[in-house]
Amino acid sequence: MAIKDILFLLNPEAEAQTAAPYATAFAELLDAHFTAAGVIYEMLIPSGFTGDYPAEITAALTDQSRERNAAAYALLCKAAPASLRTELVEIDAIPGEARYELARLARHFDLTIIGQSRERSGDDALMAEAALFESGRPVLFVPRIHTHAPKLSRVVVAWDGSRTAARALADAQPVLDKADVIDVVSISDPRLGYKELPGFNITRHLSRHGLNAELKRLPMSGDVGETLLSYAADAGADLLVMGGYGHSRLREIVLGGTTRTIMQSMTVPIFMSH
Repeated sequence: MAIKDILFLLNPEAEAQTAAPYATAFAELLDAHFTAAGVIYEMLIPSGFTGDYPAEITAALTDQSRERNAAAYALLCKAAPASLRTELVEIDAIPGEARYELARLARHFDLTIIGQSRERSGDDALMAEAALFESGRPVLFVPRIHTHAPKLSRVVVAWDGSRTAARALADAQPVLDKADVIDVVSISDPRLGYKELPGFNITRHLSRHGLNAELKRLPMSGDVGETLLSYAADAGADLLVMGGYGHSRLREIVLGGTTRTIMQSMTVPIFMSH
């Protein structure tokens, strides 16, 4: 399926707006519709509070939140390509539940784009993890330091033969179709437990889709995530495609080691699927 319907998590903080230009340009590159989602947090009455809580206070805080999202969306539209079709939707949720509302919303889109979180934990990180692990859809993460327009001259695909890697590869097909060169990176590490089937190679599959893909076997050098990021930087990659590893524990997402490294240290946009 083509990527024609993109969701973007809007962040009203001025310093967090770096992902917006990339996201809108990426949507135009794929000729996709672009929907920005702004979170409106519903105010909770403090625990132990007795008496009447002024309704005008909660209403004013809600209005401020809406105004900030509207202002951020206006700036996004002003900088977006003129031909891009955009709209703004709002996620109304109490603190702690917004991430699940985002995941439910993301199931109605082909792809969600999110800017890299500045914190290892906190609301932004939880929103990103929920979109990846709970939506059933791919997520494109944009590094904070990334300022270049999207291009797909060289795409790196991380391949370990797993179900998650295969899912990411399939989800990224519309993006790979636009790539000039695809490097399929396989890291040699006995701990990964992956053995290639005789006569089968993932580049064989990609070539049957008319894609120019070459297999690159890398020796293990420290952390898998660090190895992938180092290769992507050395190769001048425009995008890294990989599976997102993790599991849910008591409704909290627990990242796998490689995924955590990538999420924290990314220097190139990352297309992930779980």
